[in-house]
Amino acid sequence: MPLSTPEPPLDIMRAHALTPEVDTAIDFAFEYQPWDEAQVNSGRLVRKALATAVKVIVQEVPPCPTRTRAINMCFDARLLANAAITFKGVR
Repeated sequence: MPLSTPEPPLDIMRAHALTPEVDTAIDFAFEYQPWDEAQVNSGRLVRKALATAVKVIVQEVPPCPTRTRAINMCFDARLLANAAITFKGVR
C-alpha cells in the first residue's frame, strides 16, 4: 500500500536531522507511485521524443566517447523526466 504524500512536501536535501517527518518523506520518495492516465500519456510522449533523439544521434553523429555520453544523457533525461512526472514536479 503506497504511503500518503507528506504535507507539505519536505525538501529532504536540506534536512538537518532525521525527524519523523523527514523519515516519512524519504520513505515516500522511494515508495512505488502508480501513474494516473495523464502521467502515462506524458511518459509516453517523453519516451518517444527521447527515442527519436537517440535515433538521430546514432544516425548523424560519428561513434565516439562524446556520442556515447550524449546517448547516456538521453537515458538520464528519461529517468529524471519520469521522476518529475511521478512526483508532479514537487521533487
